[in-house]
Amino acid sequence: MKTLLSLGVMLVLALACACACSGGKSRPGEEAVVVGTVVDAATGQAVPDIRIEGPEGSRATSDERGRFEMEGLRAGDSGEIVAKAPDGRRGGVTLRPLQPGRLEVVVQLYRR
Repeated sequence: MKTLLSLGVMLVLALACACACSGGKSRPGEEAVVVGTVVDAATGQAVPDIRIEGPEGSRATSDERGRFEMEGLRAGDSGEIVAKAPDGRRGGVTLRPLQPGRLEVVVQLYRR
């Protein structure tokens, strides 16, 4: 009986620890990656070869399908992702403090 009670207490403590550790809050230092697609706002078509700049000096370039992956970010980073096309179109996405893991975004390019 004592063994069963001890196991129950250990299980409750382990669950409490797991909940407190995850808690939905990011822990600074954990990796965060922003992935996404750059599209033309007027047509919805993917736009290749677009330079994208993000927080903390992070950079990426969209591929032939308009896709990009921005690494080098950490949980807690915030700011803006800005995409600039050679023809003057621009777009951006404001980032709240990032959570660990991957965040998918769509950046729409507009004529200004």
